[in-house]
Amino acid sequence: MQAERYDVLVVGAGPAGSCAARAAAEAGARVLLVEKRAQVGLPVQCAEFIPWQLAGQVSVPERCIAQRIERMRTFLPDGSDAVKPAAGMVLERALWDRHLAVLAHRAGAELRTGWAAADYADGTVLLRRGAREARVRPAAIVGADGPHSAVARWIGQAQPALVQGLEHEVVLGAPRAETEVYFDAEYRGGYGWLFPKGGTANVGVAVNPDMGGRPGPALEHLMERLGLSRGSVVGTSGGPIPVGGPVERLHSGRIVLAGDAAGLAHPITGGGIAPAVLSGQMAGRAAARAAQGEGEEALERCAREWADAMGGPMRQATANRRYLDARWSEDPAVLAALVRETWIAFPAYGRRKDG
Repeated sequence: MQAERYDVLVVGAGPAGSCAARAAAEAGARVLLVEKRAQVGLPVQCAEFIPWQLAGQVSVPERCIAQRIERMRTFLPDGSDAVKPAAGMVLERALWDRHLAVLAHRAGAELRTGWAAADYADGTVLLRRGAREARVRPAAIVGADGPHSAVARWIGQAQPALVQGLEHEVVLGAPRAETEVYFDAEYRGGYGWLFPKGGTANVGVAVNPDMGGRPGPALEHLMERLGLSRGSVVGTSGGPIPVGGPVERLHSGRIVLAGDAAGLAHPITGGGIAPAVLSGQMAGRAAARAAQGEGEEALERCAREWADAMGGPMRQATANRRYLDARWSEDPAVLAALVRETWIAFPAYGRRKDG
């Protein structure tokens, strides 16, 4: 079977992949964007919040916004709470993901859904859809295929740490104006949340199984705490979230990683949409340059640029994550004090130096 030739192959059509494909196509590259799921954006595996600043970097149509948010309230296990300005938007992620894929296609990228990147050898990628196979020979590859990235495995880059998320979308009895974050000993190595979406809300937990966290019981605990019944649930989703910081190498050979595949979700909050968009755009432009004559140097420079732009904040968040995990406590007062040292809502967050 003869391999099809492309300048850039992007694996994964989430925000990182679609933004990479669009950026590469706009730079003049011939781009193939593949997504193993049958439908872009489904199932949703995300709490769906983005900071308002991201709208200056990527298109966010009004129809993709479920609710605008101004504040975040953090509830601590000792019974106290804290409010912090946190302007942003809770998205309809499935709609937004499809919107980004449409923009990539309109920029010139070819999109194939239902195709998985199955293998890579000697510069050729084997794509598989059921019993069907195709081979592609790209000049550069962007791996944007999530926490369990096949592309990352090709270059030996496993995620250093994952937590497991589980979330219900529930019907609300009354609208809520803030995002709500809950810390409790039951949510080991993570936290719970309620992110309002008008008449519904995303209610979920992320816990660390290696620390004894159990997503199902933790989510039941949060639902009970919030007075929400299973009869209010209109959907359920879940999945792994990288929280160990960036993988050791974002680039190897003709491959560059972006988004969750590169471990770029925020190690403390787990928020991955903004770094996915920004790293995807950077990776797409670099992949186009690599295909147009700059070679691997363009991809290596992309990894350096990301480290220059975001390395400091990621190191801070990773240090806070390690500190919190190592000292996690069942004692409400002790855990509350730890959260005040390590969570983004509190002034001590940016001052922690040890991990």
